[in-house]
Amino acid sequence: MCRMSKKRVAVGMSGGVDSSVAALLLLEQGYDVFGVTLCVLPPLSLDYDPEGDESVIRARAVAKRLGIEHYVAVCDDAFTERVLKRCHEDFANARTPNPCCYCNRYVKFGWMMNFAMEHGADFLSTGHYVNVKEVGGIRRLFRGKDHAKDQSYFLFGVPDEAMARVMTPLGGMEKPEVRALASKHGFENASASDSQDICFDIYGSDYTNYLQDKFGCMTRPGNFVTAEGKILKSHEGYHRYTVGQRKGLGVALGVPAFVQSVDPATGNVLVTADKSAVSAAEVRIENCVWHGINPVTGAAYSAGDTIECEGMVRYRQRTVKCIVKILEGGSALAQFEQPLFAVTPGQCAVFYDGDMVLGGGWIRR
Repeated sequence: MCRMSKKRVAVGMSGGVDSSVAALLLLEQGYDVFGVTLCVLPPLSLDYDPEGDESVIRARAVAKRLGIEHYVAVCDDAFTERVLKRCHEDFANARTPNPCCYCNRYVKFGWMMNFAMEHGADFLSTGHYVNVKEVGGIRRLFRGKDHAKDQSYFLFGVPDEAMARVMTPLGGMEKPEVRALASKHGFENASASDSQDICFDIYGSDYTNYLQDKFGCMTRPGNFVTAEGKILKSHEGYHRYTVGQRKGLGVALGVPAFVQSVDPATGNVLVTADKSAVSAAEVRIENCVWHGINPVTGAAYSAGDTIECEGMVRYRQRTVKCIVKILEGGSALAQFEQPLFAVTPGQCAVFYDGDMVLGGGWIRR
């Protein structure tokens, strides 16, 4: 009698404790596991060797301990095109980019997914704190058990066809459990601090300088102004400011001032002391991604559909009830039952039915 071969799973191993434990759990569950560590950043010098990256060294050490194959996948071209360029365009248009949402959709669950399949994988796994469950024959994204670590907001853009091949073994766990398992198995990264979900650290704290050096000028100087047109002071570049920002403005209105909007045409940053002026109940989003089937029509979500759900416009924000109207051209209009503070162009609005992700898009206004 012929035995079926094990399912082969690629684990995106960042060198951190979460992806390391994901690989461990899948191995214990009997899967044929191998690790993939992405090198996403363009090299700083001609003699750059990705094998010397700290993340690669840590991931390889865990892979060796587990006795699994490990690959280093250099995808700086894809990351430059799909993430860095988009961030540059966002800054140039006075939007605040969300690189993690770009990276998850186009690089981790796009480029890396293809790499995994080319190396014989049936599934791709990561250390994200989310769940994937089958609903109506379609694998859907849900919040993770540990709501303090839940990362479903950042994965809303992963299309259904990719989600069908995703495994998330940490979805039902909380962070202390993960660290305890890592410690039990002698992982050197068991007590390492969490990454900050940003891939630009080697370029310094202000990665906007790197973007300008690589792609050209994306901003201009201007003034801080009030709604009445009063000029308060000048600034060196509007890319330094985002809607709702209070700290670091250095303007005096007698009470705390907030950035209300940024005008890329003039370079002016509109500030206000009225916090309500920085809030909005109606949000326009573009480049939307919707998941599963509309239970009302029995078909995929499309223009003209209306969704009653809950949504958020920034990571870890409390969800608020809303009605979403899907428009033509991949756009949508969300009407929240109460105004949300600092609705920021360039960030993402994500919508839920309970813990299940319905979809979302990038905020334009």
